[in-house]
Amino acid sequence: MGRGRTRSIRFGLALALVAALAGVVVATAAALAYDDAVPCVDTEPLFVCPQGTIEASYSIQFIGRGGCGPDPPNEGLPYQFRVINGGLPPGLSLSQSGQVSGTPSQAGMYRFWVELSDQDPPSQSWCLPKKAEREFSITINPRVLVTTESAGPGTIGSPYTLNLTAVMKSGATSTAPPSSSLTWTLVQGQLPAGLTLNASTGVVSGTPTAEGAASFVVRAALVDGRADTKGLTITVRSALAISPQNPFVSTPAGALTRWEVGVPFTSKLGASGGSGTYTWSLADGALPLGMALTADGTVLGKPTASGLSRATIRLADTEGRTADYQAVIGVAPRLAIRTAKLRPGRVGRAYRAKLSTSGGVLPTKWKATKGRLPRGIRLDRKLGVLAGTLKKPGRYRVTFEATDAFKVKSKKTLFIFVRAK
Repeated sequence: MGRGRTRSIRFGLALALVAALAGVVVATAAALAYDDAVPCVDTEPLFVCPQGTIEASYSIQFIGRGGCGPDPPNEGLPYQFRVINGGLPPGLSLSQSGQVSGTPSQAGMYRFWVELSDQDPPSQSWCLPKKAEREFSITINPRVLVTTESAGPGTIGSPYTLNLTAVMKSGATSTAPPSSSLTWTLVQGQLPAGLTLNASTGVVSGTPTAEGAASFVVRAALVDGRADTKGLTITVRSALAISPQNPFVSTPAGALTRWEVGVPFTSKLGASGGSGTYTWSLADGALPLGMALTADGTVLGKPTASGLSRATIRLADTEGRTADYQAVIGVAPRLAIRTAKLRPGRVGRAYRAKLSTSGGVLPTKWKATKGRLPRGIRLDRKLGVLAGTLKKPGRYRVTFEATDAFKVKSKKTLFIFVRAK
């Protein structure tokens, strides 16, 4: 190509920068003579053109001077430009009229030779075709790309952290940006009340104090002006809460709920806060045999065995919040009168005997449902105590009934023998 002769051929070439590159606007260059130096700077042996950034529009214009080109007093043959060696950055192309334009897709430094001709192929007899060549370079820099796609939900009163991230995209590959030179700023909107953005680390943190959705735009920028922005939304909800309903005990947490074998149990747990549809589950432990947790948060069933059961009932919303309730249920055996027989007594003497039970849930109430107590004896309905002074001998047959807190009843027939003096 005679590259060594390039500078000996009259080759007036000027360039105009027609796009803003990497945040810097370069003014259009006037037509220049052969020794033009801007905007592609002559660094010997090549001319260095303005830098670009991948995925950002790029455009420069080569302008020919002299020869048989369109400059007066010539008749105006069009200049023609083409790349004859090397290659433009991927995504850029050179038009026949001398415009380099496009959107770069791969970072790197690219060197290429451009040939300028005034007749190719020769078309006018009055002009002797001429050609000139010049070597250029264009450097395409990686771009800053914010990679955080979304922000998780927040909860009033609970610590919140969002790690904003960015990479240097060079095309098909990406690398971490130099952390010391990346600065994060809030350029539009506001963060939820209680949250702040660390400009150096890109961490949004704090404890939300108010419910609602906050939309904002963050910007990650390098010191050379390359930057990217991302719009995000953080939705803050009130905390999930479970409100125990009778017979569950609300306070203190994990307090014992007393129940009894065979007694139907139903309690629909209340829920508040969070967002969307609630989901109930047993996160740990187990409910008493015969009882279950339904999809709407109802604990129901009829215990079939006595014992102490502990279960963690979990409430979750559609955004991942959770709340737990510690259910502690003590199931007592079925109420039964335990007293096997009553001691005998003697007329004229004081008498005292206590009826007893097993199982059941206090308080227990007593009554005689059949037969008659000996004269002078009374039954304490709360304590189940028979007491008094016997007045008449005889054999007394009495049926006693005990009723506990769940209205469970137990009956038993006993005899009291009263001897004469």
